Amino acid sequence: MFFSRENELHDLAGDDAYRSWLISRNQAPIVHHSGEMHWKRLQILARHAVRHVKGFFAAIRVALVADKMRRAQRHLEPHGIRVPKSRINDRRAT
Repeated sequence: MFFSRENELHDLAGDDAYRSWLISRNQAPIVHHSGEMHWKRLQILARHAVRHVKGFFAAIRVALVADKMRRAQRHLEPHGIRVPKSRINDRRAT
């Protein structure tokens, strides 16, 4: 205990009672190889896999729509019907 600037008793360690309680308490050991940790890791891996599969199918869908639009434009051009270029075709060009 030391005197502070205000001439009051000052504890340099802060809250000693709380720190001593943290040290003395009996808490369960952290086991990283428990079934719960394996389950959480498996959930994260599954979430990432689903996200990648969704992205793959979204890319396939965009490619199919772009191809169908190109074929429709090619089919209609000989008949004198011009279809404005869509955003999908512009995206493919970049």
